[in-house]
Amino acid sequence: MIIRRLHGNDAEIAFQALTKIKFVEDGTEHLGKSLTIEYLQDFLKNNRHYLLAALDGNTPIGFILAYRLQRVDRNQDMMFFYEINIAKKYRKKGAGIALIKKLKEICRDENIMKMFVLTNRSNNAAYNLYKKTGGIADAAGDEVIFVYQDFT
Repeated sequence: MIIRRLHGNDAEIAFQALTKIKFVEDGTEHLGKSLTIEYLQDFLKNNRHYLLAALDGNTPIGFILAYRLQRVDRNQDMMFFYEINIAKKYRKKGAGIALIKKLKEICRDENIMKMFVLTNRSNNAAYNLYKKTGGIADAAGDEVIFVYQDFT
């Protein structure tokens, strides 16, 4: 297994990872209908977007998505670890741990202040993965996430 950050010229790999792992395996194909190689090329050109893929040969078996956030109060960024997804047949075989480890290495090498990810305690797989990879739960069950979808 190889872990690597994807860039603009890796849009085909990103497309495979997202369509096969995120949309097909999760049963949400309809959400990926507007996804194109061209869009992913543009997305991956932004140096604040981090899409890392776990590859078995040339086949994506997992990915992690994160965004580098610029702070207003100091000259040191934060990393918002947004999503991780592993193909079902590769789960519990170390791909998730390897992806998080690589993202942590990037944070260290790029002098990122901290990395954070949101989850629910009831999401046992995610909660245990984040804890196993050094994440520290900083709330005792009182986290609230507000989602805005109606922009009228």
